[in-house]
Amino acid sequence: MTEGGFQWRGGFREQETIHERLGQRHYTYAEFTAFRSKVNYNQEPRYAPLGMDIVYKFIHFLFEHFQHLGGELPPGYIVFKRNDTLDLGPKADLNDWRDLLKSYWLAYFWVMFLLFLIIAMPFIAVGYCCLCCCRRCPEGEPPIDLKRDRLWRLFWASLLVLLIIGMLFGIYIAIDTNRLMDRGLENTKAAIRIASEDACTYLREVSNHVQHLLVNNYEEMDTHLSDILSNAHTHIFLDLMDVSEANALFDLELILDNMKKAQKLLWEVEKLKRDLHFYGTQLRDGIRGVKRDVNFACAVLCGNRECLRFLRHTDIQYLDTSKCLHFDKLPDIKPYLIAMEAIIAKDIGKTIRHGIQRLQVVGESIRSKLDPFIRPLLRDVHRGQELYRIQAKSMRNVIDTIIKDISLNTVKSTGMFKSFHDKYDYHRSSINITVFLFLLIIVITLIGGLVFGIFGPHRREYGNKLWNKRTGAWCLLLAIILIFSVFSLVVLVGLFYFVFGLITYLSACAPLTSAESNVIFRYLDSTIYMNLYWPKSQKEPKQEANAFLRMSSLIKDCHADEYIFNLLQNKKLYNIDDIISLKFIGSLPKVKIFEDQLVNSLAILTEKDSRVLKHLRSTHLSSFHSGLFTDFLCNELTPVDLPTTVSQLKKLHSSLETDWNIYEFARTALDNEASNLQRYHDVYISKIQSIIKKMRQKLLAIDKLILYNGRPFNQTIQLLHDAAKRAEMFIKVSGERYVNVVFANMTAFINDEIADYVNMVLDQCHRSVGNCAPLSRIYNRSTDLVCRRLVDPMNGFWVGVILAALLLLPALFVAHRLMCIYNRISPLAGIVRASVAPLGAPLGFQQTFSLHHEMTENRSKAENRTTPMSSTPDLASSSNKSSRHKKQE
Repeated sequence: MTEGGFQWRGGFREQETIHERLGQRHYTYAEFTAFRSKVNYNQEPRYAPLGMDIVYKFIHFLFEHFQHLGGELPPGYIVFKRNDTLDLGPKADLNDWRDLLKSYWLAYFWVMFLLFLIIAMPFIAVGYCCLCCCRRCPEGEPPIDLKRDRLWRLFWASLLVLLIIGMLFGIYIAIDTNRLMDRGLENTKAAIRIASEDACTYLREVSNHVQHLLVNNYEEMDTHLSDILSNAHTHIFLDLMDVSEANALFDLELILDNMKKAQKLLWEVEKLKRDLHFYGTQLRDGIRGVKRDVNFACAVLCGNRECLRFLRHTDIQYLDTSKCLHFDKLPDIKPYLIAMEAIIAKDIGKTIRHGIQRLQVVGESIRSKLDPFIRPLLRDVHRGQELYRIQAKSMRNVIDTIIKDISLNTVKSTGMFKSFHDKYDYHRSSINITVFLFLLIIVITLIGGLVFGIFGPHRREYGNKLWNKRTGAWCLLLAIILIFSVFSLVVLVGLFYFVFGLITYLSACAPLTSAESNVIFRYLDSTIYMNLYWPKSQKEPKQEANAFLRMSSLIKDCHADEYIFNLLQNKKLYNIDDIISLKFIGSLPKVKIFEDQLVNSLAILTEKDSRVLKHLRSTHLSSFHSGLFTDFLCNELTPVDLPTTVSQLKKLHSSLETDWNIYEFARTALDNEASNLQRYHDVYISKIQSIIKKMRQKLLAIDKLILYNGRPFNQTIQLLHDAAKRAEMFIKVSGERYVNVVFANMTAFINDEIADYVNMVLDQCHRSVGNCAPLSRIYNRSTDLVCRRLVDPMNGFWVGVILAALLLLPALFVAHRLMCIYNRISPLAGIVRASVAPLGAPLGFQQTFSLHHEMTENRSKAENRTTPMSSTPDLASSSNKSSRHKKQE
């Protein structure tokens, strides 16, 4: 039998203990409680980008090309306050962007272009107002090609509609990103608090797991091993008793001590026997009477072939022949009771107890010899508890440092946004709202110009109506003036957000994609000097080269769903496998516990004790065992169960019925006996079977109390007496060697137990302790806060504003062209002007009529010239319009 990788009790395989014969472990291993995690992380806040993902991807693509072509962010724009918090630098405070633009030449050209537009736009506005506004829109004199004029009006209006849609899209981007930026700035503090809480939760979880493994589980093993070592002398003594068969003495003592219980049970068996004999006799006599009467009825009263066949082919003749019904053959119990009474009166168990007391001397001898070896082992096991507690503290220090650095690292870059919020928030909100209002007013004015220009009638030189194309021209002129007035402001605001968006992206978000080449991330990428956190015994010079841990590498591994101890081991910072080298169990001296006999002289049973046991075997109890009774205690009281016989009698009774009633006496007798037999079954069978069951139970209980392995009493005493003699011989000859081997194997078990504990700790650390996926989620959530909720909306704002502003430039030209077209006078106005009398001359009725007729004819000719295929309704319409003009005049 092997256990724990070593041969158990080498040299004693022929004498095995009970648990060894059953294949059980000699010592049970400690049961360690599993770590139950109850951690709950904060739910990740929901974030809706409001459809700005495409805009953000464009910005990332653009800035990554800026960074790829430009290199690192120049110093002075981002600084670290107290070497801890990322903040805006002095150059950003002074709006000094020269070094930034020199480093990123694409951004330089873009900024120069925007600045050129900002500076040039006021001069263009003055030139337009002075030179172009009033001189380049001729009213046009007839004849005018109205069809061509209509096509150009449709073309420029369609182009302006497209520009307005683009401006509305830019305004939508600016409004949504401004709202997202406000929300991000407002929620920064809460989000940082949630990230810090989750980091602390993760830290507490890992620390608790390490504490559970290295402290709690070791305490469980310590308690288990202390119990084994403290009771080692008892355990070894009991094993010696078992393997030497000295336990027979304890079994013999138990048998004699159980004699009173056995006697009481035997008295109850005696009472049950009397009841059984009484009811059994009643049943047997009744069955015999039934058998006699049935034989008489069938042979004498009936006498036909069917009745005789019934007697031959049924078991009615054997109803009273079952041995289970002959209870008079049960042994007499009184001699056994008398023998038990004698054993109890003489107190023979006292003799055995004296032998057991002499055996206790062996136990005391084992204890005295083991104590000098057990105390150092207990001390070493307790010392291991302190060593592992120190190791757990060291691990927690390392993990605390790493996770706290990660927690701080995730919020460093938000310092600049706090400064940005504190410095620009009030003016930012006011300016942003002003920009939105200006752009919306311009768009509304352009839309108004389009509505009046598309749906309003042509301009007439006469008349004073508001709903015409001239009103649309005035709206477009107002939009042009507004564009010239606010263009520089809008572009300047967009340029401001572009510069700050570029800085914040390069400092906070670019490290996520190009960490190795970015100087800002090298500042943010915390470096931990791990030697500050090792125990003094582990600070070796060879660790100096690998004593630094960068957060970028840590987070990269955390993204791969790694565990914290595997990560540290791969970085050659901390090797959890080194706990195998923690040796706290001292080596035992190479000496035997017993060099000579366990005791100088040993006599477990004296000659007098042997004579007493020999006399005990010759008492009336010597032949007792339950088999003497149970052979006659069976449940088959009749060869065939009585209800079957009753059914057979009733069947025969029915078959004898004739018209002449010649078998009436036989039928009556059979019916009476069937009723009697059914009554005997109902009254006696179940009662007798119940008594038999109780007697069997009590007899088996007596066997367990006073017999050994079910053997008769005299054999039991003989076997146990012989075993005690063999035990005495084994202890004298091989006892000391056996104790030495058992103790050696016990110390080997202690070492194996500790090795298994260490392997369990290593397996847990490599497979379940500190899964840093939650840490990765915390880090991602913080970078998401900085980039997606602050930087991206800031950059999306300038994209929307500058897009709307740049679309104002072509809108200027298109609005000017439409304004000129809308200001043209209809060709009919010239005809009317030629026919009208000099200013101030009164018109008579005839003149008025002639004028109306001339206007009608001229209009018809003009329309026929321009649209020769015009229909009659158009002429009618023209006549109606002329009539209305005449009334007005």
